[in-house]
Amino acid sequence: MTDEKTNITVKQSVTTIVARSLIAILLLAVIITGFSIISLASSLNDASAINTSGSLRMQSYRIAYDIVRDSPRLPEHIESFEHSLLSPELQLLDNGAVPREIRERYNALISGWMLLRPELQGPDRAFYLEQVGLFVNDIDQFVYALQEHSENKLQVLAVTGSVGLGLILAIVLFLIQYTQRRIVQPLAMLVTASQRIQNKDFDIELPPTRNNELGVLSNSFAIMASELKGLYVNLESSIESKTRKLTKANRSLNVLYDCSTQLSSSLLTRTTFENILDISLQADGITALKLDVQNPNQSEWNITAGTPNERGWYSLPLQLDGEALGTFSWQGQLDIVDDALINNIASILARGVHYNHAQKQAMHLAVMEERATLARELHDSIAQSLSYLKIQTSLLKRHLQRVEASDCVSIADDISEQLRIAYDQLRELLNAFRLSLSHSDFGLALDEMVATLQAQTNAEITVSTTLDTLSMDVQHQMHILQIIREACVNAIKHADANTISIACHQHENHAVVEVADDGKGFCPADEKPNHYGLNIMQERSNMLGGEIQILSAPSQGCRVVLTFNFA
Repeated sequence: MTDEKTNITVKQSVTTIVARSLIAILLLAVIITGFSIISLASSLNDASAINTSGSLRMQSYRIAYDIVRDSPRLPEHIESFEHSLLSPELQLLDNGAVPREIRERYNALISGWMLLRPELQGPDRAFYLEQVGLFVNDIDQFVYALQEHSENKLQVLAVTGSVGLGLILAIVLFLIQYTQRRIVQPLAMLVTASQRIQNKDFDIELPPTRNNELGVLSNSFAIMASELKGLYVNLESSIESKTRKLTKANRSLNVLYDCSTQLSSSLLTRTTFENILDISLQADGITALKLDVQNPNQSEWNITAGTPNERGWYSLPLQLDGEALGTFSWQGQLDIVDDALINNIASILARGVHYNHAQKQAMHLAVMEERATLARELHDSIAQSLSYLKIQTSLLKRHLQRVEASDCVSIADDISEQLRIAYDQLRELLNAFRLSLSHSDFGLALDEMVATLQAQTNAEITVSTTLDTLSMDVQHQMHILQIIREACVNAIKHADANTISIACHQHENHAVVEVADDGKGFCPADEKPNHYGLNIMQERSNMLGGEIQILSAPSQGCRVVLTFNFA
């Protein structure tokens, strides 16, 4: 592997040597472990074989004892001896991994037993008693051979493990020494050199280059330090230039932020635009600014800031959504002024002019709507009563001319009653006009209105609402409150109810408002003269784009249900 910049060839790779050492350790560990597993696997049968072969001695003497005592269990003990002699753990010894001596002794035992067994089954059993000592001696030799073989395997396993661990320890010591000399020490020197570079000391000395990765790294580090030393000479001037640019950009951002902040006021006035122009004068290179606003539906006006000179003006059109709103002009040093800043200021002024026009239109519409509301309410209430009073007054005059006293009294009573009705309606209108959303939350405004109504009646008024105020504008909330108030007032005045419940609930994209009472009820088909509240409630529901239902019957209470969709 060759470094293209330093032209140093890696001949003794550190990673290769470390990897080879680790692989050697791994191989030794695998060999030792494998040998140990094989040895242990081959020794699993040794203990059982020694134990079984050892029991053959006891069984041989037991057979001899049975012969002397003429025991009836002799056949059983003979069968048990033969079963032990030919047991699977002893037959497993007949393989190439077991020493030849052990196999020969085992075969000799089997042959000796084959000679002794016929004698045990014949009449002359004394031959067995004569040969049992020699046979047991052969068994002892066989047991000793098995024990010696098992011990040899354990000794070989111990020696192999010791040698393997010694080799692993030697490799580990070599790896530690190699890592300390070829990796840790060069890295420590590189760390020291990097700390000196952090302290702006680029005159560093590194150890002689070695033919490995760290040697390439050290040489590259030295070259880098030399290049950094050359670059650092011109760094301060570059930083100063970048600082000037960042400072200018920061001033431009502050100007744009301050200009945008001016648009956050609730009402945009001429002072707002004057402040925007004054703030914009803080931008580099600008000496004078001028704003000319022209709109077919608005009066033209202009504002000038700064100190204009005889030089020409640079102008930008004010446009928003394709609508021409006016012209923004400026004077200053063309090579210093930031064009992007000027365009952003023009965009802010365009939005401000548009918002100003929208505010004026909104205020105009609000005034017109309020005037229309007043006219409608007065026409539907006091105007009707006063018209009736006018007719009755004319009749009273005619009867007075005829001197019909009894009729005059009746007419006068009607006039008095209508005046009372007109006065009550006037009070209702005054209360309605005084109703406002003093709270931004619909629930709080409803509770405040219900508290006022509760003071006017002994009936219990309950409220349950889950409407989301953010889903409705102020006009929606006002219409809903007026409908609820009108329904409650009707229940208080006419229903003689004990309980009045108000429920306002939202279901996905539509809402249901219900006012119910347990009063005496009425027939909605029977229209009563001089009562216009139900019609006004219907008009308000139409303004909400909803539908209102009045469900009632005599002696069954009344339910007013308003349903409307959210915009």
